[in-house]
Amino acid sequence: MQTTKEHTRRLLQDTAREAFLRKGFKAVSMREISKLSGVGLSNIYNYYPCKDDLLAIVLRPLLEVMTNMLENHNCDNNLSLEIFTSEEYHRQSMQEVMGVITRYRKEFRLLFLDTRDTRFEDFWERWIDKSSIIGIEYLERMKELYPGLHTNVSPFFIHFISSWWISMVREIVLHEELSSEDIECFIGEYIHFSIGGWKRLMKVDHQSGL
Repeated sequence: MQTTKEHTRRLLQDTAREAFLRKGFKAVSMREISKLSGVGLSNIYNYYPCKDDLLAIVLRPLLEVMTNMLENHNCDNNLSLEIFTSEEYHRQSMQEVMGVITRYRKEFRLLFLDTRDTRFEDFWERWIDKSSIIGIEYLERMKELYPGLHTNVSPFFIHFISSWWISMVREIVLHEELSSEDIECFIGEYIHFSIGGWKRLMKVDHQSGL
């Protein structure tokens, strides 16, 4: 019995994922999921009381990655002046971002365009707020390690930078004509431009002679 329930649950998840990513969340009804999966409509509600619950399952891998990116932002490896000069660090950052976008491009599109009136409608606003808090904490920790750095940056600027990062991802996701080479080039340019700006703003050269 347990195996049958798990099979049905997995079947509904796979069916919803394929349908949502192909047609969009709004365009797919629970009745259509029932038809595609072969699971009775009334039985679906025993597993997922509403369509939002299925959307949460579909988006969960992407949401976990986005959460992990925030949680790892202030790790020890990032609390170093080397982030301003290390090409290896820049390369790894580019590969990380590109890997996430490439793997979850369809899920990103769904989250950007088709979550109105769902529990994820304000996801990006909440993510930006969390990113802003983490960014402020990052500057405070860098100031402790390198007292000569200029870290008196306005909270709204931090908010803007967090929002700008999301805008960068959104542009890549929505411009489907971009090749892998185009995306790699664009992300690399974004990272170098951003690092250069922070280096100037935080007066890193005055700190280290870089």
